[in-house]
Amino acid sequence: MGRAAPSVISILELPSGWSNAAQVDWALGRVVGMDALGLTRIEFRLHGGCKLWIDGVLRLMAHCNQMAGRGIHVRLTFLGGSSGVMGYIDRMGFFDHLDPRIETIPVRPAVSGASLFRGGNTGLVEIVPIVAAHRDDDLPNRLTEVLRQACAARADADRLSEAASTLFSELIGNVYDHTQTSGHVALQVYPGGSKVKVVVCDDGLGLMETLRPALNERTSEYRGMTDVELLVEMFRSGLSRHSDPKHGQGLKDCATKAVRFQAELDVRLVSQNVRLTPSRGGYEAATAYCSEGLPLLRGTHIAFTFGLAP
Repeated sequence: MGRAAPSVISILELPSGWSNAAQVDWALGRVVGMDALGLTRIEFRLHGGCKLWIDGVLRLMAHCNQMAGRGIHVRLTFLGGSSGVMGYIDRMGFFDHLDPRIETIPVRPAVSGASLFRGGNTGLVEIVPIVAAHRDDDLPNRLTEVLRQACAARADADRLSEAASTLFSELIGNVYDHTQTSGHVALQVYPGGSKVKVVVCDDGLGLMETLRPALNERTSEYRGMTDVELLVEMFRSGLSRHSDPKHGQGLKDCATKAVRFQAELDVRLVSQNVRLTPSRGGYEAATAYCSEGLPLLRGTHIAFTFGLAP
């Protein structure tokens, strides 16, 4: 009896230049489609000139970890060697939170740059795990302080810091409050691009997977809404899976504060990415940019982008 043919490895290329989370999604989607049926082996090739925004770093990590968790053999190949993008994401703490089953070329460092230099960059909050069993109540304060320093040139810096503190506490608290969910948060200041990016993500059921079934049980009012319309309604009116109107106010308050300071909001759903930009004092479905048919990704992944100047 002959040996079975070796499984084919799918290869994803991340080219030179900057890639954000959406571009990581699109690159993966071109290779594996939406549901990655039959996928057993995949290699991510990051070219020497590849650069990742912080949301791209966490999106790459989420895809790799979730695929490894499904039994897919994942390899990360850094064509530029241990410097360049590999060195950058090591400094972010990427390898500290990467599934140990994932192969890396070159081999991942024995001691991460994040563990050696954590806190040494005033424009960076390295990737921090959000786990209920190890609650870090000072985490929102650390994020807020980095944001405050980065946006010190803004006339409204103090009000922005106050709003950001509430926003960070709400989003991180949501992950802590769901004990079966874990997540990550990170922040990066980009002086050259005059912006700050903050990413909060988790591996839970996801916004639509919990909201829509609960709403449909209570009322038929929202059944005709698209996911984008429903998402906007969550941020605009505090729509929640709970019947108690007090629930959902946290996300509404987050959106209200983010809009006030002209923050862009990106939300990754299971197979969609929605980008919301402030319009007429709020977020609106009509001005949302939506990408559909993306590779399946469990959880909720939210990124805010603030300008360093008003």
